Amino acid sequence: MTSLKQLALVCLISACFFSCKNETNTSNVDDTASEFAEFVSTMTAEGIPTGNILVYENGEIVFKSSNGLRSITPIDSLDLNSQFRLASVSKQFTGMAIMKLKEAGKLEYDQNVNTILPDFPYDNITVRQLLHHTSGLTDYERIVDSHFVREDETKQYILGNNEILDIFYRVDPELDFQPGEKWDYSNTGYLVLASIVEKISGQHFRTFLKDEITDPVGMSNTLLYNYQIEADPNMPNRVFGYQKTLNQTDLVANDYNIVNDVRGDGGIYSTLDDLYKWNLALANHTIIPKSYLDEAWTPGKLNNGEETNYGFGWFLGQDETQPKTVFHSGGWVGFGTFLHNEVDDKSGFIVLTNNSTEHFGDILRGIANIRSGKAYEKPKPNIKNVLAKTIFEENINKAIAQYKNLKSNSPDAYNFAETELNILGYGLLNENRVDAAVAIFKLNTEQFPESANPYDSYGDALVIKGDTLNALKNYRKCFEMDSTLQYAKDKAEALEIAYKFGE
Repeated sequence: MTSLKQLALVCLISACFFSCKNETNTSNVDDTASEFAEFVSTMTAEGIPTGNILVYENGEIVFKSSNGLRSITPIDSLDLNSQFRLASVSKQFTGMAIMKLKEAGKLEYDQNVNTILPDFPYDNITVRQLLHHTSGLTDYERIVDSHFVREDETKQYILGNNEILDIFYRVDPELDFQPGEKWDYSNTGYLVLASIVEKISGQHFRTFLKDEITDPVGMSNTLLYNYQIEADPNMPNRVFGYQKTLNQTDLVANDYNIVNDVRGDGGIYSTLDDLYKWNLALANHTIIPKSYLDEAWTPGKLNNGEETNYGFGWFLGQDETQPKTVFHSGGWVGFGTFLHNEVDDKSGFIVLTNNSTEHFGDILRGIANIRSGKAYEKPKPNIKNVLAKTIFEENINKAIAQYKNLKSNSPDAYNFAETELNILGYGLLNENRVDAAVAIFKLNTEQFPESANPYDSYGDALVIKGDTLNALKNYRKCFEMDSTLQYAKDKAEALEIAYKFGE
């Protein structure tokens, strides 16, 4: 599972970026392992836990490490047997479940979904389109946010497929686009695929996965978890998501979400060794015949014939000069995960994290660089974290002076991207530090005066502060600078109506 907010950061990582030809010589395995160990040590020294990592070449493991916390209540460290929530890395198992039904002659990829699920309200969507993310189904999280009624506001609800599909069928939302017209990553599609598996097999998706996939591969520590918030004595190695708070000191849980029991798009927990077995089972064609995998790893096609870079639950490497590569990332609550499989060479790597890290891309880049014989780069500190610490320990004025000094005197030492101040500003709003947020958003408009979005964010903070007139000016300026930012225009019009500006 990958939330839409995390999608840009995690899920659409370029295939080319990770498809570098591995140059590791088997005689230098010890040297390579030392490089990986040094990388983990360097990241740890920078305050960046790297989670659990496994690298393998030519079917043999060359490096494994475990670095970070399994839980924060109580504090407990990760180990190599820790079971991580895979998030959207789960989708390839859903794809395989559909393939197993196809192999058994129980479905066809091109049959309509409503021939299997009679209550499914669309008569022009096929199983293949669900697999390829070309169905046009709208996001179920949005539907739940808008239409789920919490009868008890004190209760932490946990919804699964049945509850969500009940809401979805009742609302009967319009498609975002006609099936096959475009590619759009769809958690909803994979939720529906899991329900298809259950309908055809007569088994719960959890049972089907165990009987048909994980047990045959020997993945004894992999399961679709029946989510519960508290620690589970039946799953002592379960990993919990967490994050560092804005003050850069405290740790808080980041593990619960109302849709944590959805199956198909996420929800599977696994370990490094089990995922290594999985990657090799795919490379060796021991789980299903090669002809099925060849089709699963063929790019999807739109109605106009244009190819996507997605198969049946895998992103597909596009460089034909490199080994055939399939991969997927996942991001959900505190978890960031990545599974990279060079199937022709039986080589790849696995990364599992749970600390909501904003340096997930740096971890992946470091591994990819070492594998291709390049030096890894130590990530630059994000300026928002430096400023946040100063705001909490001192005040906003000191933080703004610090920003200007560092940007003037050390412009290459920190990440000064526009988004840094934007994220910090909204973080401060969440902490009810409205004046500090206003100051940070104002600073962003001064530092990036040619960018439209900072004015919209500045407007948001001004509304909360109660300065609606200046908020309106900033929303208007945002839309004037970039007419594609319809949300700024909508906010401006809402203020004009609410406060009768211009009358």
